[in-house]
Parts: sequence; C-alpha cells; structure tokens
Amino acid sequence: MIRSLLLLLFLLAFVIHAKALPAPLPSSQVVIAYNEKAEGAKELAEFYAISRQIPPSQIVALSTTEKATIDRKTYEQTIRTPLRKKFIDAGWWTMGKDPQGTELPVKTTVRCLVLMKGLPLRISRQEIPEGESEEQNRFAKNNEAAVDSELTLMGVSQHPLGGPFPNPYFGKDYPAVDNPATYQLLVGRIDAPTYDHCQRMILDALDIEESGLWGRTYIDVAQKGGGFAVGDTWMNNIAAQSIETGIPTIVDKTKDTFVTNYPMTDAAVYFGWYTTHRNGPFLNPAMKFKKGAIAVHLHSFSAEQLINPTKNWSAALIDRGAAATLGNTWEPYLQISHQFDIFYDRLLQGYSLIEAGSMSMNALSWQNIIIGDPLYRPYQVSAEKTQDFSSDLDYKALRYAQTKWSDPAERYRELIKAADRMKSGTIYEALGYQSLELGNNEPAIDAFKKAGQLFTTPADQLRQVLNLVEVERRRKDSAAALKLLHTGKAIFKDLPELKAIEGLLTILDPPAPPPAKTSK
Repeated sequence: MIRSLLLLLFLLAFVIHAKALPAPLPSSQVVIAYNEKAEGAKELAEFYAISRQIPPSQIVALSTTEKATIDRKTYEQTIRTPLRKKFIDAGWWTMGKDPQGTELPVKTTVRCLVLMKGLPLRISRQEIPEGESEEQNRFAKNNEAAVDSELTLMGVSQHPLGGPFPNPYFGKDYPAVDNPATYQLLVGRIDAPTYDHCQRMILDALDIEESGLWGRTYIDVAQKGGGFAVGDTWMNNIAAQSIETGIPTIVDKTKDTFVTNYPMTDAAVYFGWYTTHRNGPFLNPAMKFKKGAIAVHLHSFSAEQLINPTKNWSAALIDRGAAATLGNTWEPYLQISHQFDIFYDRLLQGYSLIEAGSMSMNALSWQNIIIGDPLYRPYQVSAEKTQDFSSDLDYKALRYAQTKWSDPAERYRELIKAADRMKSGTIYEALGYQSLELGNNEPAIDAFKKAGQLFTTPADQLRQVLNLVEVERRRKDSAAALKLLHTGKAIFKDLPELKAIEGLLTILDPPAPPPAKTSK
C-alpha cells in the first residue's frame, strides 16, 4: 500500500498528453475461416467471433484436409477458390480490372481474414509454371508458400506464383482501413499446439488490451556479421526503441544465445535468433511469459509446424505463454523475413498485431505467417492512461518517467530517487542496462549490484550476477567474469537457474578435451 501511494504521488506530479492511437480495425471488416473437417475448429471460430463481436455471417466454413502441408492443386480447389467465391457473392469485394487487364478487387469492405487452427499451413513446391523461367525470376523455383501469405492476394487473378510479390503495405504508418491497395487482404491465424492454447491467446489479448502490457523486453543478438548483419541491426534497433519507450530491456550481445535456464522473469517481449529449436530459458519448465506477451524467434523454419512445442520456435513460444508470434513455414531468406524493428515500432504505436506484422513484411505470396489474435493491440493502454496502481508499479514508473523528463541525465537522477523510495530492483536493473548500452560500465555495475540487493526472488538476484558478467564480457575481462560466475555458483547452488551459470562457465572456461585413445 505504501509503495502504491509513493508511486501515485510520483506519477501525479505531472500531466502528460498522450499521442492518439491509430484508428482500430473494425470487427465489421474481419472475416473468419475454419475447416469444417477439423474437430473443434467451428467452436473456436464462433468463440473468436463472439469475443471480438464479429457478425456470424462473416464466418466461412471450408472443407479441406487437416494436413499441415498441401499441394498447389488442393490449395486452389479447397481453399482459395471457395473463399474467393464467398467474398464476391457476399458483396465484400467489388471486382474490376487494373490497366494491365488483371482482375482484382477494386473496392472492399473486408480488410482482414483470420484462419482458425485446423486449416493447412503451407503449400509445397511444384514444377515451375510455364512462362516463369528462372531467367525471368531468380526465385521462380521458390513457389512453395505459407497458405496465409498466398491468401493475401487471393483476389488477384494470375499473379506470378514463383518468388515474393511486393507488399504495398510494407513500411507504411497508417491504419489498415486507409490502405489504398484494396486487393490486399491482411491474413493472420489463431493456431497453436491445442485448442486450449488458442482460446487462452484470445482471452489474454482481450485482458491485456484493458490493463496494458507491462514487463521486460529480452533481446538475443546473434552477432552473425557478414550478409546476416541486417538481422542484428533489427535487434539493436529494437533495444533502442524499447529503452527509449521506458521498457526495461535486457540484451545478450554475445554470439551464444541466452544460456540454458536463463532467469527470464517478467518477460513481456522477446526477440531472438538463430537456432533451429527452442533452447536456453525455454528449456526451463518453470519459464512462463507474462500474459499477453509478444515473443518471436527468427529462424527459417520457425513455423514449419505448430503442433509440437519441442520443435521449431513458434509453437514453443506459444506453449510458454506468448499471446502472439511471427513465423516462417519454409526458407524465406533473411532479407525477405519480417523486419522485427518495424513490427515492434508499430506495436508500440498502438497498431494491432495484424497491422504491425503486415507492415513489417516486404513481400506477399511468400513464407511468412502472423499467429495470434489479429486485432490484439498490446500497447493500447499506455502508462499515461492507466488507472490501475495495484500491479506492475515499477514498469509504469519507468514508462512515465520516459515521458516526463526529456533530458536523460535528469531522468536518470529522478529514477534513482524513485528506485530508492520504492525499493525497486526492477528500476535499478533497467538503469543498469541503459548505462551498459551507452558504454557506461561503472554506473551499470553499481545499478546491477543495488538491484541484486533489492530483489527478493533468487532468480532475479541470480540474473544480476549474469548482468555483471555481461559487463565483463563486453569489456573482454574473462578473469573477472569467471570470478563472478564461481561466486554465483556457490550462492545459488540449489536453484534451477543455476544451469545458466554453469552454461556460461562452460563457454568461458571449457573443460579440457578427453585424452586421446592410444592404439594397442
């Protein structure tokens, strides 16, 4: 109660005029499609329609296979053709022709199509269609695609199947209702290992739109370099965006991913790359994201399947509690993947999941999917607008302070005062990483040590040891890092997250190789 009163006084000391949110995507412009052969799919479609007040007349039943991977003929006959016919017959599209004579929707009352669990996920590669030689299109042989991405152009007749199609909504910064490309559908899916997962994702999205998404951002930079450097650029941009917004942000800038059982507590946002299957923190059975979390791992086949949470990444992140993720069904190539920094920026501005995901993808008819409630707006409630001071106080104070004090030095001083008043390890840790990202090592060390003293849970305390190790690794002092790890190992010997310390010890001080076998 005392902490709540202290924070209330801290927050009400100033008035903030919040930036207006983008216009939401109306439920009247959303169509739901499900597979009537998949048990539970109809019920999920109806549940989602009720949850988002989508008219029952905008639920479409399809009759297709439940297989995740289908051929082009099955896609055309059982998915695209019946859906296209329904859109035209229902009057959702007015068809016409462009100057080149291509038939396409010239007017639309529907902007978003939502696919339910039970519908196929991806279309397999077929022989190159006649007239699409590899000389004309270097991606001509890559006519495999995500069902979702192919459906974004289902109203366009005879568009090339080989390779990516330019996305007219890429990089834009306006609501989907204002998209002049009337032929383009924004397509997402509510899909997961089980129908219980799917319902939980829907309910979590609705709850967080009321209370706001509060917690930490965790970013795993791969440090791959060369032609892959653009991926690290996205990650570093996200770190800057997150810190600038006032969200506590933890960045792993080593070539290794977050180590096994890394204490990823209060994780509201996660971006990482590049391993084939879940690892690190996500191997800890106790690890759970905060309700409504956005979690994405960049890998070529992250959404190859959505059933087994131990394989790939999309299903694994949902199984750990994420409400939304992005994925790839086949090899997309890095430069034709979702650009994570654009995605995160649009979410922070208040756009929906489907808008942010669509604006961050530079191609259609490709390999990429958006998973979760498409209408979910995780940052609809800002620190300036919240009336709830019963939870997440430290995170709200950080977000408020970012708007209150434009001068970084003044803001830092005021947050130190707030952290002391509130006895907040969260605020001290956030300030430590802000300092670390600026290269200010000594203030970072001081903040992490103070955070370790103020946190009451062992996992959070252990993470401060890892934060101090991160400082030493960045300044290439392996001896100091090893000393911290050995000290931490003695203190946290009974904690599951101890594996994180042991993993770093193996990386920094690998055991000697076994002796070579001698021949007889």
